[in-house]
Amino acid sequence: SRVQEATVQQERFVRKATNQQDLKNKMKLTLRLIEKSYRLVDQITYCSTFLPSENLVEATAAGNEAAEELQSAIDYVRDELTVGPLTAKQKDFLASALINTREGIFVFLDFMPQGKVEEARRRIEEENVANIDEFDEEIDKNA
Repeated sequence: SRVQEATVQQERFVRKATNQQDLKNKMKLTLRLIEKSYRLVDQITYCSTFLPSENLVEATAAGNEAAEELQSAIDYVRDELTVGPLTAKQKDFLASALINTREGIFVFLDFMPQGKVEEARRRIEEENVANIDEFDEEIDKNA
């Protein structure tokens, strides 16, 4: 999913970061964009309509836990990062929240009809290819 892709990118930021303020500046907006653009809770709710009833509770619990982990990363960046060096404990917390978000989505998707999952993945891959084809390298050089 797009959220999973985004958490990988954010985790890279965390792993490379050395300064709290720099990381906060970089992640604050991107995490909010992930939350607002992909509306994970809404997507879990919608996708749950495709689940077999015997898996509904377990699957939605996994999906909602993933959303809670994403929210914990958003809250941590907003409330806990200040100034100064980024500590190993801070990196571990944020990386763990992002990993748990991703893994929770994987668990949720395991319950989904695989045809629906493959269709969505194919669409994401097609969009990624189109985005690369439209990418203007000159803009990147001047950024």
